[in-house]
Amino acid sequence: MYLPVEVWSHVFCQLPNNSQTQLMRVCQFWRDIAKATPQLWTHLHIGHPHQFADPTGLWQWLKKSGECPLDVILNIPLGVVDLRPTLVLLPGHVRRFRVLNIEVPTSGIADTIFSSIALSEGRCNGNTAPLLEELCITIEDMSDTLVDEDQDYFEHAFYPSPRLRRLTISPLRLPAPSSKLLSTVSALMIVSGPDDQVTPIEGALNTIAAIPHLKYLKYSGYHFFSFQTSHSLDYPRVDVLPHLEEVDVTVPGCGLDILQCLEAPALRCVRLDGSREDGYAEDWHDEGVTNVSASLKRLPQRAPRIQRLDLHRIEELKADTCEWLFSQTDFAHLQELRIEGSTLTDAAFTQSSSLGPCLHRLELIDCEDITGNALIAYIEARQLSGHAGDLQLLVSGCPGVEDKHLAELSRFVTVEGVGG
Repeated sequence: MYLPVEVWSHVFCQLPNNSQTQLMRVCQFWRDIAKATPQLWTHLHIGHPHQFADPTGLWQWLKKSGECPLDVILNIPLGVVDLRPTLVLLPGHVRRFRVLNIEVPTSGIADTIFSSIALSEGRCNGNTAPLLEELCITIEDMSDTLVDEDQDYFEHAFYPSPRLRRLTISPLRLPAPSSKLLSTVSALMIVSGPDDQVTPIEGALNTIAAIPHLKYLKYSGYHFFSFQTSHSLDYPRVDVLPHLEEVDVTVPGCGLDILQCLEAPALRCVRLDGSREDGYAEDWHDEGVTNVSASLKRLPQRAPRIQRLDLHRIEELKADTCEWLFSQTDFAHLQELRIEGSTLTDAAFTQSSSLGPCLHRLELIDCEDITGNALIAYIEARQLSGHAGDLQLLVSGCPGVEDKHLAELSRFVTVEGVGG
């Protein structure tokens, strides 16, 4: 059966991004179609050493992509000495970048990339990044971060970029508050590695406060160090972010320091993450536990309309904080509460049933110290107060909650999950 070339092209574009080479090897007919379908060549991953030694393949790939927008991953492996052959090709295509993800081993290499783009002939002649929507800069080793402001080409490399919405960057390379790049950003992801220095919180807050349309803020860090030294949390500044809707920060640490300096009347979703990636671990000190608990209690004052609260792997929540969480009405608009891997105990449920008349979903995951009997008592109390009927309950990895408890709970609420 004969199919038009356009149909073949459409089918090819539905395949995974790494299918181009296989398609080219099937037959001459498929090869010709693939070469004539620029949409197949819009995802470019530069990361193998031979691509830097001989960029011929890269040049051919860019040629096949025509004028289509590009999603580019530039991953500089260790051992690559000469970047010039590859970097010569990229500046001329910045105008087509939609997504750019730069992953480099050192800050110095990042500066080399930025300067090669900023000082290229096309950029000097007014070439812009009109399609750039997402920019991610990952630097493994920030120990050589000594940037001369007069020689910082980061902003010049990618401005103007009127569509830029998502920016992911190290806390030590955050744009200055005066940066024009920030004018369109709505999502900021600050990613700190295990070998990074402690985040300079004053500079981070200055940059965050300068983003006029910020809706999503994420701080991902390894260090447990906090600038707060007591539960009083008397940091001498409060920044108002009127459009901020969602926050995701690792705690305790600098991310929590940032959160407790923000006043966000539109904030709806908060995630506090106590885990650390790649097996990195450090003991939770009393000071850190105190700061997490105190920050939770202050949160409704700064963000009174929170609808979803996610406490992830905060293993050392104070007992009185757990009890407070389930026995107060400060989170008046809370609809979803998710607690995973916490020291939550039965006492939290036996204190009161007043948590959130608006609460529609409660998720308890890997909470080893709660029992099914306490949950049943809690739900029955909510039933008497008229707040249990539309509640969805998810329970998983809680050994004290057995199948018989879930069966009893299902009489009052919608139950998901399995017994411990």
